[in-house]
Amino acid sequence: MLSAVSVFDSRTANVHVENTNDLAYTPSPLRILAGLAQACQDLKVRLTSEIQALELQTPAVLSKPECKPHTGVGRLLAALSGQTKLEAVEGLAGLDALQEARLQTLASDLVGDPARTIRQLEGQETRLKAAVERLQRLVACSDEKNQTLLAEPFRELETARAATVVASATLFANEPLPEVGADVWRALWEAARAYSSAAAYPGRPFPLTESDAHCVLCQQPLSEEAAKRLASFEAFVQDESKRREAAVGEAYDQSLESVAVGRFPMADMLGLLAFVRDDLGHEALAAALRREIVTLTWRLRALLRNHHRPALTELPPTTSVSFDGLQAVLEGIARRISDLKADADSPQRATLVAEEDDLADRKWLGLVKADVFAQIERLKEIEALRTATRETTTNKITTQSARIAQALVTNRLRSRFAIEVDKLGVAGLAIELQQAKTTTGVPFFQIRLINKPSEPIGKVLSEGEHRCVALAAFLAELSTIDAQSAIVFDDPVCSLDHLHRDKVAARLAEAAVSRQVIVFTHDMAFLLLLDEACRAAKGREATPVAYRLISRGPDRAGFCHHDPPANVMPLAKVIDGMRAHLTNVKIHYERGDQAKWLREVTSFQDQLRTTWERAVEDTVGPVLRRLSRKVDTTGLIKLTVLTEADCTEMRKSFGRCSMLLHSQPGELNPRIPAPPVIKSEIDALANWIGDIQNRQGGVE
Repeated sequence: MLSAVSVFDSRTANVHVENTNDLAYTPSPLRILAGLAQACQDLKVRLTSEIQALELQTPAVLSKPECKPHTGVGRLLAALSGQTKLEAVEGLAGLDALQEARLQTLASDLVGDPARTIRQLEGQETRLKAAVERLQRLVACSDEKNQTLLAEPFRELETARAATVVASATLFANEPLPEVGADVWRALWEAARAYSSAAAYPGRPFPLTESDAHCVLCQQPLSEEAAKRLASFEAFVQDESKRREAAVGEAYDQSLESVAVGRFPMADMLGLLAFVRDDLGHEALAAALRREIVTLTWRLRALLRNHHRPALTELPPTTSVSFDGLQAVLEGIARRISDLKADADSPQRATLVAEEDDLADRKWLGLVKADVFAQIERLKEIEALRTATRETTTNKITTQSARIAQALVTNRLRSRFAIEVDKLGVAGLAIELQQAKTTTGVPFFQIRLINKPSEPIGKVLSEGEHRCVALAAFLAELSTIDAQSAIVFDDPVCSLDHLHRDKVAARLAEAAVSRQVIVFTHDMAFLLLLDEACRAAKGREATPVAYRLISRGPDRAGFCHHDPPANVMPLAKVIDGMRAHLTNVKIHYERGDQAKWLREVTSFQDQLRTTWERAVEDTVGPVLRRLSRKVDTTGLIKLTVLTEADCTEMRKSFGRCSMLLHSQPGELNPRIPAPPVIKSEIDALANWIGDIQNRQGGVE
């Protein structure tokens, strides 16, 4: 019910004059269309709200994706819709092991210093090539043919050693100590030779057997027998069989070394495997190499240990080495080095950057794939809701509503506005109310100058005229409303002259005949005009008026009193109030409280004086009222009822009321009047007013 109350104040005046307003009155056909338009709008709001709610559910990881716009993932997300196939997302989401390794490689190559990365890659390439060479040697050395290669020189060495033993046994059979000529003895002899040549007898032949020589082993002077023995020993060492043994032994050692060079120590193997697995990122290749190196090392060890046996034993089974995998790794390193050596702005580097971006985005998509699937479902719902929203447009409704409004509403509203302008006294401004537009099935109207419609009316009207025209537009719009709900006016006569004030007061009083009118005002003169306009007149009864006085204190506001201000309160009500107050305060006189009674008497005297003044004003009111510059000559005849006795009575009563309000010498102070005296003064005032009002009411 409160929403039906119409309000006019200074803040809405411009709206009613310069801006367009929707029409309050709606005929039946327009009500149907307006209801349909409103239903469409409500449905659109609901659909839009659902769309916004779904859009707000988009996770931040998709609203601001980390992917690059030029990658496959970026293009997929940019074109993401309810029609996007889940298979397309699956095809781009995540990386396999090789792609993950490639991404790590690219990230390392492109982020760091290219020169430094190239050096690191070249070091890896050199190390891997050396490992390949060692593996090739291991494969070659563990070949079964090396068993025969070692067995033959070993047997030749054994034969040469046997011949040497036979020779030494024949030559040294009579020597006191055994094993002369054996390996241990020969080592001792070679040590004695080295000592003699380097320290004992440098530059002299070995063994030195002169008479003054000493034995380099026992440090004793050489006897003739000892000298002969040393000479025979040297002759044995220089013998042909011994030289042949040495040559065969050297050949065997070379053969043995050529095979033993293929050994792959455990520490070296572990280092190689860690390099392939950790540095190069090929764990499967490292595991395969481990099995292959262990197998080949075991085979080589068996070959070296068993080749000296009379009958060759069967070696452990051989195995192939993953040279293809190692070669692929080498080729990859070489390719990376080539790419890094290319210029930073070269197509090769751009290709690498694009490849890294694509792989990184695919890895990211694999992490948020579930969010993307959920977003596709949300987008399907949003697209369905947007399709439904397009069905809520009101263009056709607006067109039909405008046609009906033109036929049923416009003329009525225009004519009513012309009537209101005339009632408020601004008919000479040449203005009219025109339909401006129709939106969502609702017509809008605007006040314009008849002779110059394009000119803003606010620039032409004075402030008072502006207020009157706004009020006319407001009342014209109200006249089209079927319901007669209340109207609220807040200072409706601000900036109005006295002529327009009278018109506005009369129009508000007229409106109050059929509906409740609430007026807020600080203007006492306008309040009196309203009071006068609501009084009974020829052809109509008085309009009931209720007053409310709103006041405020120093720290609070909103105190509501049910009486109007004393200076505008009806005289009859003022007199009734004085009588009631006298009844309440005469107890002070009866108790003998002279101080309090004196204050009350003084108050009564002052109020009686003011009321007598207002009674005189009311008496001449048919012609001239206080706070009004209007002179009503038609009311002059009502003054003819006044007599000299009326004037005399008024002056006497006014004088009696003034006695206690003026300071006088103490001996002249009269006695304080009793309550009956005050009552008689009030009665005299009431009788004087009533008598004159009756006589003036009888004069036409």
